[in-house]
Amino acid sequence: MNTGRNTGRRRRLSGDRGAVTVEVAGYTLLMLLALLIGVQAVTWGLAALGARYTANHAAQQARVHGGTAADGKADANTILASTVGTALNDPYVDVNRSATEVTVTVRGTATSIIPGFHPPVTVTVHAPVERIN
Repeated sequence: MNTGRNTGRRRRLSGDRGAVTVEVAGYTLLMLLALLIGVQAVTWGLAALGARYTANHAAQQARVHGGTAADGKADANTILASTVGTALNDPYVDVNRSATEVTVTVRGTATSIIPGFHPPVTVTVHAPVERIN
């Protein structure tokens, strides 16, 4: 009698054979996907930080007494080449200076970690023009 009961239990247990391997493969895939998303978020953050630094620096250069929009754009291009490097791909800088305000916009894309995904980065900074009374 006991042998019949053991055979049924063995049959049920042998039906789950290999399930752990499939689960580990699935969890490994999810873990790698989470890692890729995390690294992509870090690269986007670095690109956004570089764009923010570039825009702030260019705005300060363009807003000073005697500064021009061309001065701000030249400063932004220098910073993009030397400091930001490849963190921001295809950068575009737009500097506008009016009588009262300077607006600097830096656009580009972050380095792509996930194939086919190019996260956009856009930063706009406004600063008042320096006035000497």
